[in-house]
Amino acid sequence: RALVTIPVVFHVVYNTTAQNISDARLQAQLQVLNNDFARLNADASNTPSAFQSLAANTNIQFCLATVSPTGAATTGIVRKSTTVTSFSTNDAVKYSAQGGSDAWPTNQYLNIWVCNLSGGVLGYAQFPGGASATDGVVLLTGSVGGPTSPGTSTPYHLGRTATHEVGHWLNLRHIWGDANCGSDLVSDTPTQQTSNFGCPTFPKVTCSNGPNGDMFMNYMDYTDDACMNMFTSGQAARSQALFATGGARASLLTSPGCGTVTPPPACSVSGLAATNITASSATLTWTATSGASSYNVQYKVSTATTWTTATATTNSLALSGLSASTQYQFQVQAVCSGTPGSYSAASSFTTSATTPVGTTLTIGTGTSTSGNTPYGTYFSDHRTQILVTKTELVAAGYTSANSIIRSLAFYVTTASTQVMNGFTIRIKHVTNTSFSNNSFLSNSGSTTVFSGSFTALANAWNTHTFTTPFTYNGTNNLLIEICWDNSTFTTDSQVRFTATSSNMTLYSRQDVASGGICATASGTRTTSRPNLRFVFSNTANREFAPVEAAPVMDATQPSFTIFPNPGYDQVTFKYAVSETAPVSIRVFNISGQQVADMNLGMQTEGEYQQNFNLAQWPGISAGLYFCTITMGDQTLTTRMMVQPR
Repeated sequence: RALVTIPVVFHVVYNTTAQNISDARLQAQLQVLNNDFARLNADASNTPSAFQSLAANTNIQFCLATVSPTGAATTGIVRKSTTVTSFSTNDAVKYSAQGGSDAWPTNQYLNIWVCNLSGGVLGYAQFPGGASATDGVVLLTGSVGGPTSPGTSTPYHLGRTATHEVGHWLNLRHIWGDANCGSDLVSDTPTQQTSNFGCPTFPKVTCSNGPNGDMFMNYMDYTDDACMNMFTSGQAARSQALFATGGARASLLTSPGCGTVTPPPACSVSGLAATNITASSATLTWTATSGASSYNVQYKVSTATTWTTATATTNSLALSGLSASTQYQFQVQAVCSGTPGSYSAASSFTTSATTPVGTTLTIGTGTSTSGNTPYGTYFSDHRTQILVTKTELVAAGYTSANSIIRSLAFYVTTASTQVMNGFTIRIKHVTNTSFSNNSFLSNSGSTTVFSGSFTALANAWNTHTFTTPFTYNGTNNLLIEICWDNSTFTTDSQVRFTATSSNMTLYSRQDVASGGICATASGTRTTSRPNLRFVFSNTANREFAPVEAAPVMDATQPSFTIFPNPGYDQVTFKYAVSETAPVSIRVFNISGQQVADMNLGMQTEGEYQQNFNLAQWPGISAGLYFCTITMGDQTLTTRMMVQPR
């Protein structure tokens, strides 16, 4: 295999002095990458003899960039102070407009962002073929370093997080294939049950992979830094394929990033920069050229092949009509005495994301609890109407910038195990400010925003993510109607409520024939209104993804799934138990760290649903997670995506 050398730029994004790590730490990290990918690591001798013949030099190396995208000399290290105390896996660290640092052209450099990551995440990477604007690797500050200048996140302090994540960037998958006894698409890595942690004793046999067992010392497992020491020949070949003609990372072979800076010729342009960057616009600037009468400016989306050309008479140009969250390139040509010079090297910038994702409004802050509405399962059937006024919405923070309601939640303190079948939420605009009598208001013309079976979850906001968005007109009040009917009943779920000055809630609870409660004409008025939490967004800022329906399962076979997926505040685990067994669910982040667990006890054969409040677990933020259910001696794993809150 030919030697591939990849220019690297480190973006050190820091909120505290301690996070602004030294050049020595970064150089130690780069040395770890080069040693590990060349199999020159000092601990290569720790590879068990059974796997020594499979261990390989990938012939991939890394150099700290010496030439910037504008052709200027650089150290290959960008330092950016930020007011953001911690970042998640939503790629905000890759945008200056969101407190991070804009990527250098990702077809010419490997961008590595070093920052404080939340949720116990050590790092994450983008596989080949993803969006160019976000391509690269993100590392937790404490994981960066090497034996000569270690990090602080023991036992992940020796630089192997970078080796692992760069492995993903080079198209390598987790060695267990992200499934029980799954495939990582490499033939010379043994099949293994799941990820390993710590430093197991060799051999560790799983998935009938004896006598040698798991290759837990492979960089693509989850073991401690001191336990990792090898890539295989198959992994090397898979990574090298990216640099073949037409390969996803072949453009890096011709990158000038580690070249030599040459003096600019006459009538040339330098100092390219982009300022005033928004989701749809930016101002391009460059150093004025002596003798230039005008400038030709070319710009394009980084992945495009066609340039758009404009002319400027000064050393700046304002662009508009750009796409959000998109990386652009531009280059400038000076015209001197009527003769154009050469175009400058291309510079890049990335437009910001549209804002905001959503605004949360809370109506009512009372701490009293009541079992009457809307989850009162002491009766088998329940109809509730609730009024919320515009005045209350404005006081809670409503502005015309957000007009779409995408979810509604109620806070439960004590939860009944009763499933509420046919649980339906409807919303409409009204002028009413209270219920003047015991008659339910007409629900004609209302929008059904949620429909499905539901079980309350204790000590949490129980969120109903709308399958159909409701557009608030910003003028009227809101009538919210909730109706469900069961054939059985248990004790009530207790919901926090606030006492209002007038009757803002009307409800009826009975044991009636299926569906009959929803046609009940009258109920009981009350000034006790349950606390509500809405999430508003702007239709121009967020597209509503359809919420998945609960899947159909075969109760005779073990199964496990999640809906909705992606989730926002709450998801439902649905699973089928094939025989009586103890059941538990665990959630892991992409670094393999457990962030949540639920012991559900002994369960008999059948189908089950378990609500899971994402907001209740501090280790869960936006990003990708792996959820594992254990039913006796059977273990199933599925992926869960969490949307930004």
